[in-house]
Amino acid sequence: MEPGVIAFLVLVVAYFLASEGFRHYYEAKYQGFFETGHYKEAIETLNRIPARVTMTTYRQYYLRFLCYQAMNDEEMATRMIELLVRMRNSAKRQAQTLAVAFNYFTQKGEKDRCKELLAQLKTNKAADRAVVQDCQLTYDIVFSKGHGYIDQMEQMLKKEKNPALQGKLCFLLWKQYANKGDKTHAKQYKRRFEELTKTNTTQQAA
Repeated sequence: MEPGVIAFLVLVVAYFLASEGFRHYYEAKYQGFFETGHYKEAIETLNRIPARVTMTTYRQYYLRFLCYQAMNDEEMATRMIELLVRMRNSAKRQAQTLAVAFNYFTQKGEKDRCKELLAQLKTNKAADRAVVQDCQLTYDIVFSKGHGYIDQMEQMLKKEKNPALQGKLCFLLWKQYANKGDKTHAKQYKRRFEELTKTNTTQQAA
């Protein structure tokens, strides 16, 4: 093999290793700030040139979305999730993104946007059918004022160990009790949902 070719390959390998090192370093730095509630510092970490170069655009936008959501900055969180939805993604990643966006806009109470996202999710061939059914059920409860799944979901909640799924169940139980006119139970599940949301947001950044 020609010396020039060898030198080129060595440079490629060195660049790859350096890029991976920088990416892991800045992701760990971001995670540290995020988990301790230093969201502005986490955003500043993502703004550093090595982080911008080594992280994918999708990863950058997703981490920013989580930060702005944790900061209750609805304008920027909405901007980030909309950018993620409009990116050129693989069918599988797009299905995952649509589900995240659907849940985000559901919590914001934006019926029309949720209807659009649900329609896109249904036509995505890579979408998990269970996820589509879950989104449809969520839409029916939140926007069609359903409350026929309270007993079933309370039993599921008792057995569920996953904090993310616990949060989803608490959200749906909150909405169902509110639809039913039971303010006491609605308030209890709302409070529990908000507590779980803080924990789950931190885990999503990992």
